[in-house]
Amino acid sequence: MTDQRIKVSLNLGGGASPVVLGECLWVPSKRVVAFEWEAQAIAAGWNLAPLKMPLGPGAWLGSPTLFDGLPGMLNDSIPDGFGLRLMNQSLATLGYRPDQITPLHRLAWVGNGGVGALSFEPVLNPEKSADLFTMTQLGEQARKAQSGHLADIPKSAIVAGGSAQGARPKFWALVKDDGKSAIVGDYPSAPQGFTPCLVKFSPVKGDKNEPFYEAACLELAAEHGIVAAKARLLEHAAGAALAVERFDRVPPDKRVFTQSLSALLHHNFREPSLDYLQLAQVAWKLACPSEDTERIYRLACFNVALSIRDDHSKNFAFTMDQQRVWHVSPAYDLCPCEGPNGWHTMSINGQAQSPTRRDLLTFAGQLRLSAHIAKDAIDAALSAADAFKARAISLGAMKTSTGRMAKKIQLTGAGLQT
Repeated sequence: MTDQRIKVSLNLGGGASPVVLGECLWVPSKRVVAFEWEAQAIAAGWNLAPLKMPLGPGAWLGSPTLFDGLPGMLNDSIPDGFGLRLMNQSLATLGYRPDQITPLHRLAWVGNGGVGALSFEPVLNPEKSADLFTMTQLGEQARKAQSGHLADIPKSAIVAGGSAQGARPKFWALVKDDGKSAIVGDYPSAPQGFTPCLVKFSPVKGDKNEPFYEAACLELAAEHGIVAAKARLLEHAAGAALAVERFDRVPPDKRVFTQSLSALLHHNFREPSLDYLQLAQVAWKLACPSEDTERIYRLACFNVALSIRDDHSKNFAFTMDQQRVWHVSPAYDLCPCEGPNGWHTMSINGQAQSPTRRDLLTFAGQLRLSAHIAKDAIDAALSAADAFKARAISLGAMKTSTGRMAKKIQLTGAGLQT
C-alpha cells in the first residue's frame, strides 16, 4: 500500500479466471480516487458502469464530496454504519490511524470479500479463519459491537461484519442448513450444507421486532407477485436474527456482479432526491428485460402499501448475468419504517409524503403498463398489507407493537383504496 494503488478485478468464480478491470490511484491533492479501465477489459466489453464510467481510455475521477472520493462502481464494496465501525477497528489493529486511512486502504481491506464480484489487490485484510459460531455466539458479537466493546470481538467476526452494508448489526456468513450455527465471513466457496447469507440482528437500542417484520414482508412480497430475496429466521438466546440469502452468490462458488442504484447513478443514498421513475429509466438504459419494468412497479406499490419508507438508492440493485444481460435484482431490505421525516426516500409521481392510488396509476402510465397490471399490482400490495399483522405475529413478533405497526400500515393503505 506504499504507492496507494489498487488493482480491481472481476471475479465471477465457477472456475473462471478473474478479469483485471483496471487500477485505482489515490490522488491526495484532490482527495479523490482515479480509476482507469484496463485495455483487456475494454476489449472484452465488460461495461460494468455504463451510466457514469463507460468503457474507454482515460481516467475517471471520483468526487471529493461523494463516497469519500471513490467512483460509484467501487463504493458498493465499502460498508457503512455497523460494518464501517468494525472495519475501522480492524484497520486500527493493523496500525493505521484514522487520518492515514484512504478509500484504497478500505478496498484493500475488503479484498475478495465484498458485495458482488469485484476483488481488490493487494489484500490488506487479516488472514481469515473459518470460525463456526452458534447463533447465540454471533448475536453476542453483534451486541458487543453495538455497545462499543470492539476489542472483545474475535477477528473473524470483525472481518465478517466489516463488509456488510447498512446501519444495523449484520455479518456475512455461511449459514448451516439446521440454522443453529454459521461460519462467519465471505469465502470463495460454500461447503455442502451451508448457504451464503447476510445475517441481520435487531439493534440493541431499537425495535426487537425488526427481524420478524422483515421476514414477514419478504414472505408476503414473494406471495404477491414480487421477486424477493429469500430469508429465514434463526433463533438465538436474545431473540431472533434474519438470514437473508445472498443473490450475489450462487453456491457452491459462483459470484454475480451487482451494483446498487446509488453506485450506478453516483447518487448519495442519504439524499431523498430520486423518483421511482428514475429507477425504471435506469433499467431501460441498461436494457433490462421488459418484465423488469413491471417488477419495479409492483415493488413500488408494495413499498407504499406496507409503509416501507427506507426506499433509498442503495436499497435497489441490478445484477449482470453470465451473458452480460442486466436484471433488476430481487427485492431486499423490506421492513416497515418511518423514512426521512416520515416520508418515502424516493418519490412516486413526485409525491413522497403520502403517495396515493392516483400517484401509482400515474406512475403506471409513465411506465406504459396496462390499467389491468396497475390495478392488480395495487390490489396485491393491499392484500399483502392486510396480511402483515397476522404473518408477523405468527413468525414471533410481539402482538402489541405489531398491532401499532399494522395500524400505521392501515392508514397508509387508506390512500390506495378506490
